[in-house]
Amino acid sequence: MMLKGSPVKDSSKNIKDFDKGKKKNFKINKTIKRKLDEGQESQLKSTEKPDWKKLKLEKKELKAKRKQKSAGGNEVYVISLKAKKIWEEVRREDCKKERKVELCKELYELIKEKVKSLVYAHDTVRVIETLFSAGGEDVRAKLFEELKENILDLCKNKYSRFFVSKILKQGTKQQKDYVINVMMGNVVKLMHHKIACDVLEIAYNDCANAKQRSHMIQEFFGSRFRLFKEEIPNLKTAIEKYPDLKERILSDVNLALQPILTKGVFTNVLMHTLLKEYLYVCSDSEKRNVIDAVREGLLPILHTRDGARVAMLCLWNGTPKDKKLILRSFRGNMVKIAVEEYGHMVLLAAFDATDDTVFVSKAVLSELMENLDSLTENENGKKVLRYLVAPRNKLFFHPHVLAVLEEGDKFPNSKKELMLKHRELQNFVAKPILEMIHKNINVLARDSHWTLFIGAALQTLHDDLITGIFQSLAEICAEAYLPGDENHFLEVAFVCKMISYIIQCDKQRYQEDRPIFSTYLVNAAESEMKGWCLTNRGCFILIKLLESGIPVIIGTVKKILSSAKSKLKKLEFPGAEILLKKLQ
Repeated sequence: MMLKGSPVKDSSKNIKDFDKGKKKNFKINKTIKRKLDEGQESQLKSTEKPDWKKLKLEKKELKAKRKQKSAGGNEVYVISLKAKKIWEEVRREDCKKERKVELCKELYELIKEKVKSLVYAHDTVRVIETLFSAGGEDVRAKLFEELKENILDLCKNKYSRFFVSKILKQGTKQQKDYVINVMMGNVVKLMHHKIACDVLEIAYNDCANAKQRSHMIQEFFGSRFRLFKEEIPNLKTAIEKYPDLKERILSDVNLALQPILTKGVFTNVLMHTLLKEYLYVCSDSEKRNVIDAVREGLLPILHTRDGARVAMLCLWNGTPKDKKLILRSFRGNMVKIAVEEYGHMVLLAAFDATDDTVFVSKAVLSELMENLDSLTENENGKKVLRYLVAPRNKLFFHPHVLAVLEEGDKFPNSKKELMLKHRELQNFVAKPILEMIHKNINVLARDSHWTLFIGAALQTLHDDLITGIFQSLAEICAEAYLPGDENHFLEVAFVCKMISYIIQCDKQRYQEDRPIFSTYLVNAAESEMKGWCLTNRGCFILIKLLESGIPVIIGTVKKILSSAKSKLKKLEFPGAEILLKKLQ
């Protein structure tokens, strides 16, 4: 039964129409809006486009209020704004001297008695630094007087520390001494402070005298030395003076070192000195702890005398594993180390201390030999090459340097004989060094810095290239001699000395059945030897040939000079008299 007026009767028709895709005109009245309550209305307003100018102004005001609050009030904030405006003109390079003086006076009058409030901010501390630099002695003195009671606090602040650094660099001697004296008694705390340690570094390294440095170091020895400063130059002396306190002193030093070693950052020069002194006197177990902490972080400290000595002590006291780890940490920087004033000594110590010469050859020498030109152009680089060619040779090294290297011989951590290690390293470097000499022989043979090196290299290095070098040197000597010719080898003392040394070494080479320079010299210069008799140096070279102990050479020289005896009798210089006796 269907109710009258029910819409269901048309439903099947509607469905069919929908299936066929027929469009019906279903209209929605978009103009009718739902009434909103008050909360929804305010939310809708908030999504409207903001007033950016107003927002920027509010943000600017808020920023100014924050700055004003951090500056210490409205008055200080206003002063800082005015001060920065003057500073902008003062710091310019084109600001004339008279104008700069005038502005500095104006600037100081503006900030005086407010300096303490300004020095801790990142921007205004720069104003004060510039004023200290450019304001003259009077302004510097006034700024210093106003801030000197807060030196320690200034050292520990991220920004104000730069003002203390400025005092240490540009202040008077009295001002610098005052800063250092304020630090006394607080050196250990300042060293452990991540910001203040940089200021302490400048004070110790650049400003303090020997006595002040000694007093700074003493503070690490314990409270007794912190309070009562004594004339004790180092840790070893302190222990010798107070043997009963040895354990306590070493414990205090270890306690002071531990936080710094744990962090692995010890670039402070004061730290290098302390570590060096500690390694000389501490027990083997304590040395072991220090080496474990520093062995892979030594590279940044090799530029200082004490830092390089710390590295050397680690090599001398370390195990084979320690030595390898230390040298691996230098990889890629071998040439830089070799040309360092103090760093090159670490490489010399490594050549002496490391038994595994194959590892040294691969890790160290291969990198050095690939960059021979860089070494030959630098005086310290030359020292490394000289040590490889003639280790522990007094001709090349100062007694003090040899004494330092000989310290390493006292440590028991090396089993292989020193001479054997040096010979194995020489076998590796022989070819590249002799190639370099052969390639540049005409230049090097006339250079006073290289002649002794050439002589030593030809004696200690074994390679087939030696014969080529002998031939080149013989050809240089065979050039026709005219008295007074400054370019001839007989007129150059250091070249004659080199030739004499090479001839002198022929005796040993002859016994070892190695190539002999004298043979090449006699064959090349046979026609010129009579002319050598006319000079004192030439006579002494001929004497060396006659003293070589090689029968063939002696017989050949006597035969060549047999007709020169009459000339020699007329000459009065010592060489001619000795040569004449040798020929008879």
